[in-house]
Amino acid sequence: MIGSKTKLIGTNMRSINDAPLKIRRDGKIQDIYTMKNRVIFQLHSFLPGIGSLLLLLVLAGGCQMEGTTGPGNIIEGTFSGANGMNVEVELKKWMQGQEGKRGQFIAIDATHTDSNGHFKLEPQRPLPMDFYQIMVEKTKPMVVIMDSTKHLFIQATIPNAGYIADADISGFKAAQEASEYYSVAMPLQDRMSMMRVSMQQAQNVGQKQNLSNQSIELQSEISTWAKKFIEEHAGSPACLGPLEHLDIRPNLATFKEVLKSTSAALGGGAYHQVLSSVIQGEEAKMQAATNVRTIPTGNGANKPRPKKNSRYTVGDEAPEIVMNDPTGKPRKLSDLRGKVVLIDFWASWCGPCRRENPAVVRAYQQYQSKGFEIFSVSLDKEIGRWTNAIAQDQLEWPNHVCDLKGWSNAAARAYGVNSIPHTVLIDQEGTIVATHLRGGALVSQLQQLLP
Repeated sequence: MIGSKTKLIGTNMRSINDAPLKIRRDGKIQDIYTMKNRVIFQLHSFLPGIGSLLLLLVLAGGCQMEGTTGPGNIIEGTFSGANGMNVEVELKKWMQGQEGKRGQFIAIDATHTDSNGHFKLEPQRPLPMDFYQIMVEKTKPMVVIMDSTKHLFIQATIPNAGYIADADISGFKAAQEASEYYSVAMPLQDRMSMMRVSMQQAQNVGQKQNLSNQSIELQSEISTWAKKFIEEHAGSPACLGPLEHLDIRPNLATFKEVLKSTSAALGGGAYHQVLSSVIQGEEAKMQAATNVRTIPTGNGANKPRPKKNSRYTVGDEAPEIVMNDPTGKPRKLSDLRGKVVLIDFWASWCGPCRRENPAVVRAYQQYQSKGFEIFSVSLDKEIGRWTNAIAQDQLEWPNHVCDLKGWSNAAARAYGVNSIPHTVLIDQEGTIVATHLRGGALVSQLQQLLP
């Protein structure tokens, strides 16, 4: 889901209002809402994917005011610094899309700060309890949590670029907690995004490996902060924010804990419901991945039957592979003995392989430091297409081999591979522990082998 990878609620996503509907003569439904003196029409569309749902955090219900006075359904404050004077300020809200399309954030209210940096947002419709985005000059975001009972007061310094960090928010404790979380997480996320761009532009393998290691460290730092925040703010609505920086499978227990602790207040929300459904689906997939097909015999002492597209199965020793990398250097599978290794059969022309590559990259980034390696065997015939695909998909591990013989690849023939993508996972002793791993099933196995 996450992603991840995907646009973050803290960055540049856009939101839709929950204004009344109007039925047009052609039968289509359109939203009608007023942003100050402008009337804007927005067709219902854009259904978010699972990854983006992890970032939207649609909550339900309301709370009482916490130590503030004045009417609710208002956000006001003062932005300091030259970047906070006489600038546009928008309040944005998320709405799910329909018919397989992505959701988006669109402004539901807008104003300008005065020459002293003061602003006041007064949405015309009551706000439901939710995560909202405040966007300054369309490029500088921050996250707030509120509903129609809240009157938020915000003081913040507007940076030249990037997320508005270290805001002081009063009026709702959860809003201040969300600000504290994103003030740490977003700068780390921005650094990691820039580092990945640098990896794409790196000129040699050494530079890419160094940047990859730094990226892994940053990802670990973000995950550590997310877990720490959840632990220290148990039960707070703000705890749903850190879930966007955690992968589901390796953190399944954390996801369940957050959902359980917030279910009484937030269980009716779309995010809570969809995430619960996703977790149930992931658990079912994990269970299915551990089930081994067997051939019934009289005494039941049968060996697991190899699945289609594999000459070898769980418990077999993985045959040696010796083949050249793109530079002509021979690489041996046995040189990786002592590590958990994924043998990945793929090709640049294989669409399913290319779509699976991002999941393999994420697994490598997460577990490489714990002793995980990937040995990629390409069934390409043209070295240029092969190496271009390695660069485009950011397959940053060094063990890439190919004999440029297509389906006649010696390793593929030895392993009985007749369709790709195909994977074989071997343990530190070179014994096959799983095959046919896709998506989160790989992470599930790595969790058991490299806790």
